[in-house]
Amino acid sequence: MSSARKTGGTGRAKKPASRGATAKGRARRAPAPKAHAAEAEAHGTAPAAPAAPARALRPARQRPAGGKTITIVQYASGIGCPKRQKRVLRSLGLRHPHHSVVRPDNPAVRGMVNAIRHLARIVEDARGA
Repeated sequence: MSSARKTGGTGRAKKPASRGATAKGRARRAPAPKAHAAEAEAHGTAPAAPAAPARALRPARQRPAGGKTITIVQYASGIGCPKRQKRVLRSLGLRHPHHSVVRPDNPAVRGMVNAIRHLARIVEDARGA
């Protein structure tokens, strides 16, 4: 066998471990923000106003003060169930057997529980009523 065939691999060249370590990688980086501000002043354009934070803080979600609620308890696993039933479990907020959640008592929630009545049930207790 010739020495050309004894490469021991696929014959591809290995990529460098880090692109930032090469001279090309440093040349492609964007200039520092101060340089942009200095250029804007030199050209007579005013620098842009500081941008608002990307994500504004929202207050925590609160349950409406009035209205009836029900407590739903998952009592069987959704492992062997169809995806549709797993999605219903997740949308109700149920994660595992014996997990309970409090939801508003409306036809939509009742219909979801009815769709998975072999996995979850509505518990009538003081906390849910």
